[in-house]
Order: sequence, then structure tokens, then C-alpha cells
Amino acid sequence: MAKYIATSNSQNKADGFTHKYVVTYDDFSIANAGVIADSTAVTLTHAVNAGEVVTNIGYRLITSFDDSGGGSDLTVWAGDGSDPNGYLASVQIHLDGTDPPTGWGLGAYVAAGGTWYSAADTIDYIFTPDAGGTAYTVNELTQGEIHFYLRILDLNVRS
Repeated sequence: MAKYIATSNSQNKADGFTHKYVVTYDDFSIANAGVIADSTAVTLTHAVNAGEVVTNIGYRLITSFDDSGGGSDLTVWAGDGSDPNGYLASVQIHLDGTDPPTGWGLGAYVAAGGTWYSAADTIDYIFTPDAGGTAYTVNELTQGEIHFYLRILDLNVRS
């Protein structure tokens, strides 16, 4: 399943990102996600605690996603229940896509300097196949890995 981990102190000092969320094609397999209909968006999430501020999200496409059929389109957004693309808006991560393999979240939350969570919430990653191409299901993905990097400040532990 997708992995959400805190990065090491040396990584924190070097680039400012404190957490990493790793998603692979296997997260969309029938064994892990169940049977999903063609053209259905799938949302993967990880928790954000009350008192945390998420200021930045970046991504690195390790391996472009591809499927066993004729699909040519897989986009991802990142946000939360209030703004589904508040951190990252529509990045094409399919092998046939044209977006760069690395990028920076340019959503409204990032532009505002981040979002403070007064209550527990989730960061939502919405993966949409077939936004403009041939219909397929994410169950058909045969390759792909993306790493999302987040800068999360935990105000609960500050003195």
C-alpha cells in the first residue's frame, strides 16, 4: 500500500520537506483497491493532525504510469475536502503525458503560504484515468511510481 513516512533530519535540512508519500501502480491493483470501473477516479489519503500546517507539496515521477490497454491519460491532484486541488492541480503522470517528471504544487494553498488544520483531516491525492483519452481502469496499471514531498509544520510540538 502507499507509504507515508517522515523524512530524515538531513533531508529536512537540505530541502525543507518533512514527509514523503509514495504511490505505486500496485496501490491500484484489485488486491489492494478492489475492482474499479473504467474512468473512475481513485482517491488515496494520509492523515493530517489538528495543529499542523502544510505549506508545500512537490512531486517526483520515478516511473511514468502505464496500463495494459490503450489508456493514454492519468492525472493526479492533491488537496483536501475543502479544496481538492489546493496543493497540486492536474499533473499528467501517464507514460503518454507531457508534464515534467518533477514539479511543485501551485494550488491556492501553496500560493497562500500553506493551510493550518484546526481539526484532523486528510491530504487527498485524486488519480483520474481517462480525463481525455481511452477509457480504462486504474486496475489495469502495469507500471508507475510517484513520490510526493510535503512540508508539514507541527505547531503542537513547538515550545
